Amino acid sequence: RFFRTTKFPVPLPNGAYGVGAYISDITEEHKWQQSREQHLKHQKLLLEMLSRSFESKQEQLDYALHELLKITDSQYGYIYFYNEDKKEFILNSWTKGVMEECTVPGQPKVYSLGNTGIWGEVVRQRKPIIVNGFQLPNLLKKGYPAGHVELKKFMSFPVIIDDRIVAVVGFANKQTDYDETDVDEMTMLMAGVWNAVQRRESAETLVYERNRYYQTLLSIGDGVMVIDNQENIEVLNAVASRLTGWSQEEAAGMNYKQVFHLSHEQEGFTIDNPIEKVFATGQPQELGNHAILTSRDGTKYHLEDSAAPVLDDRGQIAGVVLVFRDVTEKREQRKKIEYMSFHDSLTGLYNRRFLEEELHRLDTERNLPISIIMGDVNSLKLTNDIFGHAFGDMLLERVAEVMRHVCRADDIIARWGGDEFLLLLPKTSLAEAENIANRIKKETYEQQIRAIKCSISTGCDTKRTMEEDIIQTLNRAEAKMYAAKTLGRDDLQSRELSFITNFLYQENQSEERHARRVSKLCGKMGLALELPGADILLLREAGRLHDIGKIVFSPDLLNKGSQFDLMAHKKTEQHPIIGSRILSYFDETHQLAEAVLNHHENWDGSGYPKGLKGEEIHLFARIISVVDAYDHLLHPHCKASTMGKDEALQEIGRRAGTLFDPHIAKIFISLLQHAEGDVFPQNNQSD
Repeated sequence: RFFRTTKFPVPLPNGAYGVGAYISDITEEHKWQQSREQHLKHQKLLLEMLSRSFESKQEQLDYALHELLKITDSQYGYIYFYNEDKKEFILNSWTKGVMEECTVPGQPKVYSLGNTGIWGEVVRQRKPIIVNGFQLPNLLKKGYPAGHVELKKFMSFPVIIDDRIVAVVGFANKQTDYDETDVDEMTMLMAGVWNAVQRRESAETLVYERNRYYQTLLSIGDGVMVIDNQENIEVLNAVASRLTGWSQEEAAGMNYKQVFHLSHEQEGFTIDNPIEKVFATGQPQELGNHAILTSRDGTKYHLEDSAAPVLDDRGQIAGVVLVFRDVTEKREQRKKIEYMSFHDSLTGLYNRRFLEEELHRLDTERNLPISIIMGDVNSLKLTNDIFGHAFGDMLLERVAEVMRHVCRADDIIARWGGDEFLLLLPKTSLAEAENIANRIKKETYEQQIRAIKCSISTGCDTKRTMEEDIIQTLNRAEAKMYAAKTLGRDDLQSRELSFITNFLYQENQSEERHARRVSKLCGKMGLALELPGADILLLREAGRLHDIGKIVFSPDLLNKGSQFDLMAHKKTEQHPIIGSRILSYFDETHQLAEAVLNHHENWDGSGYPKGLKGEEIHLFARIISVVDAYDHLLHPHCKASTMGKDEALQEIGRRAGTLFDPHIAKIFISLLQHAEGDVFPQNNQSD
């Protein structure tokens, strides 16, 4: 207990003075004073925690721990964070003296709840614990390792936020016993400290989030404009600046209508202003599909955008944020997609899908009579096989151009399939349709793709009454077209083959003379080999057409003779393949295709294109190989290497068994040696 004494002099009877005293019990007053001082310390600590600037959360908690250590008059203290989900303690702070006195090696920073002793009871029991006789036996203690600081008195309590333990605080070795007052005071103070820490974290998070969102607005790929409640611009990001033509510095403080000029893409129509609608309704708004933004320099952009209100802490509209993007390219792409969905990508004509819809749309009485022309382009496969698909595409484009030129504005032209076209002609009689078809055939025939003369087979039919089925009209037109194609096939093929050979010979007349000589001499070889008459005719024709594949060569390459570079040589090796494709296409020559394909194969397998050898090579090809070589020796493109008959036959003999079939070479040499004079005089350039 505490007492206060007041001394005073007391006169004694003998005239001397004694000492008197008033003694009063001030224990309660002392307790009140200590409580007041403690309260002031508490308030000072909380004020420091709230007002003092700390570099980090760690520094803030370290400071709080050491101040609480002073208030409790303890020797040691700690703060551990606690993870309820993982049931783990994570060391945050020890008071300074602990680490100096503790000599336990490898002191861990993380503890599992299951491995803790008495100090873990604060979590297990979810309440404070006080052990003033720490050195006495206790069932909850698990002991501590050698080198650990010596504990005499111990107090620990949980920090509970929103019914979850977030941390555990402990103090040790107070001079006097810990009591409930210590627990209450420390729990209250630590709750205040924790709130201060959380407030700091919240403020830092708020600053971070605000800066992050602001930077996001500035760097986002869409245009962003923030408008205050006075309809003035606060923020204009880089994309918005580019689209409007105004910089952030110029636009800040201006009324948004001076910067953001909206209009409808179609003149005479109006567009809803999404910003005005947000201010009026307080609800987010989206812009329609037809909005145009006119930039400061007059550039127009198609926009997609959305506007949303910015609310203050009372839920009142403090402004509007508008997010918009330029969809001009997207709209153009969409138009292209829409165009491609109804048009053929190669010719630009309508496609089958569109025409099928139009067929039913136009099938009305006011459009009668409705005529249909079906056309099938001839020689497309031949063109592709000889010159490649690029030239085949060119052929289709030429036919499409002819149809555009011939047809009228209201006629609908479509590419129906690979090489098929369909024309839908409203208010057109059969006679008129046939006239249009004839003009298309005539103008198509005037077109030419390299060695291919363009042509088209057509069929027409007409729907005259509503009782007739338009699909049946189409089917009849298609049937007529196929009938025309079938009936004209032989004549067409004959004309096509003649045109190809004539085109080749016009490019190089020496090729024509060479072909005639080879054909004639092949006929003589057929007789010498005692082949059947029909085979001799085929052999002569194979000899005439053996180099038809050279149709793909340019005139320069045709006239080079043997003076080839490596690339040109590779091209020439393709001509047997091309020739075989051409001859396979025609009914009257398909039997010759293999012979032409093989005529550059060698007896020893060193030839091309397949590397065949011996009797794997077609008989006609072995004959043509010898005759072709002989004629080139006598009539080369390069005059300097001209040989006479005897010298040429000697060369054939030397190559027998390597390049040439030895049996055929022997018969050929014998045939020429017994012939009267040269079969083809050396200087005679005709047959």
